[in-house]
Amino acid sequence: MIKAILGLLKFLLISVLSLVILVVAYINFHPTFGAAPNAQSMAKIERSPNFDGEHFKNLVSTRAATIGVDNTQPKKDIDRWGLLKKFLFPPEGKNPSQPINSKALVPLKNGDFIWLGHSTVLFKTNDTTLITDPVFHNAAPVPFAVKPFAMTHTPRIEDLPFIDAVLISHDHYDHLDHRAIVQLRSKVGHFYVPLGVKAHLLRWGVPEHKVSEFDWYEQSRIKNIELVFTPSRHFSGRGVLNHRQTLWGSWVVLAPQLKAYFSGDGGYSPEFTKIGQKFGGFDIAFMEDGAYNKRWQGVHMLPEQSAQAAVDVRAKVLLPIHWGKFDLSTHQWLDPVKRITQAIAKYNATKPLSQHIQLATPQIGEVFRLEQPPQTPWWQD
Repeated sequence: MIKAILGLLKFLLISVLSLVILVVAYINFHPTFGAAPNAQSMAKIERSPNFDGEHFKNLVSTRAATIGVDNTQPKKDIDRWGLLKKFLFPPEGKNPSQPINSKALVPLKNGDFIWLGHSTVLFKTNDTTLITDPVFHNAAPVPFAVKPFAMTHTPRIEDLPFIDAVLISHDHYDHLDHRAIVQLRSKVGHFYVPLGVKAHLLRWGVPEHKVSEFDWYEQSRIKNIELVFTPSRHFSGRGVLNHRQTLWGSWVVLAPQLKAYFSGDGGYSPEFTKIGQKFGGFDIAFMEDGAYNKRWQGVHMLPEQSAQAAVDVRAKVLLPIHWGKFDLSTHQWLDPVKRITQAIAKYNATKPLSQHIQLATPQIGEVFRLEQPPQTPWWQD
């Protein structure tokens, strides 16, 4: 009996050690985890006023040592099992019960916008096609986890036009898709990324001359369009040991016929007001609205805060993003659009018509223009 127990313990020990070795090898050798910055990038990182010698830091004090922990909630009050249970056993309504009714991609004209789900927005202005955080596959480093919701017309990279500029907000898996970047390499003119993120793209085969990395408020130009990398209140990291060692942020697009703001991810911050003042407001804001939890609001806004952020940046049109594609939090999948619709309606009720913010709620894949943003509640069908 003792011999059998010892044999079982030995088997379990070997199995655990083998699993640990496999996990460590996967993390160290699979390209999806990216790479460490080279000497040239590190020199720029070390000169950044937003880098403390070990990590990048937020402009607002934010504890983001682990996902979902911030300075608004003591660690001891986090119900980790309760959060995990909702992911493992999602209650009714947490995810779509049938494929989302979406649209097939069509060619773009100047002034067109297409939301492709989550934080991916494809748009064209000044004969220039841009895309934000192109994520088309899983929002996780393993192929079986965090798959996109089923759709009637799933966006495909092969259906995309040539893209002049890819704007990356940070290196989390639901914003920087390894497989998508590899597939996009030959049909993209240039990638614009935060400090430290260039290393990931170089490992994935993107030529160095096609990647530029930026600190907050650094800028570049493409075809008479100014691109400015602006702050957000968030964190970064793709591996176990590289937490906050790459920068995160938002993007401002200043074109002759368009002023657009892409929030990336982040908690509510006074920086929204500063950005609105600095750039004189925006024609449209792609604003994070999803994958939130009241415990996480230091690094992910609640819908009401997203609405306020749109007010702060002085957006004329608000496109809610970061929802509708993945199950990344504990709320039901339709909560983000319902709550932000109510928040914007409440704000507009207190203002004259000239100060109203128009809410754009397109279907995934639907082409829309700023003159008539779609507001049909398609999710009710």
